[in-house]
Amino acid sequence: MKGFFHLFARSAKELKNVRNLCVIAMLIALDLVLKLTISIKVSNYMTISFAFIAMAAIGMLYGPTVGFTAGMITDILGYIIKPDGAFDIRFTLIEALGGLLYGLFLYNAKNDKWLVVRIVSAKATVIVICNLLLTNWAISAIYGSGFMAILPARIIKNLAQFPVDVILLSIFLPLVLKAYTSAFKGARVVDKGIFSDENFILGMTYVVVLLLLLIGCTGIAAQYLKNKYDDQSDIIEAQQEEIDYLYEMLELEKPTASE
Repeated sequence: MKGFFHLFARSAKELKNVRNLCVIAMLIALDLVLKLTISIKVSNYMTISFAFIAMAAIGMLYGPTVGFTAGMITDILGYIIKPDGAFDIRFTLIEALGGLLYGLFLYNAKNDKWLVVRIVSAKATVIVICNLLLTNWAISAIYGSGFMAILPARIIKNLAQFPVDVILLSIFLPLVLKAYTSAFKGARVVDKGIFSDENFILGMTYVVVLLLLLIGCTGIAAQYLKNKYDDQSDIIEAQQEEIDYLYEMLELEKPTASE
């Protein structure tokens, strides 16, 4: 567990270096360009974007703390540059969480056999936690649509895009890593923390446990909301029966909606 928190502390120290800040700023600018110019809005519920490439690069180079911060900055700046509806902090936090997850999986990565495994794991986790659970919850709350009603379409969209995203990340992230290490020789130090290549399996175990806990909490919350909805439906139905009984007792004609 100490190694897990050390990962965040080490990532935070990356912000003290001016060179790192410049690279992070360029990647944030790239994220905004990709998000605002190449993204395709399919509907209110779905948008196809390639900005995740820049965010994954930030997480890979500078870790989860920087990834979380960059995610918040890109979402806020994106809204300021191109507002789309009312600002909602939930989407900002979801975007930041995505950057954090990329940092957890990709920080300390080397251009070796483990990189593709890290990419697949990172993208799958972001899809499940951010895209399917949290974003779907936020959209359903804003637009008043049922969580389960819009979930199937989002699952199909994310499953279809998943292999494409993995291929793009597998192409561009090694290039970013190679360019960075060539331009700044000795600047990137890879330690043997919990999510290093040497301890990757242990790091994966932590993430899987966290994912299972999140899914479990989501299931409990969904069951609670379902029970609450059922109780309210029963109350409304009982009240409706009482109203019908009163109309019948008083021999009054019940007005219709058109009246």
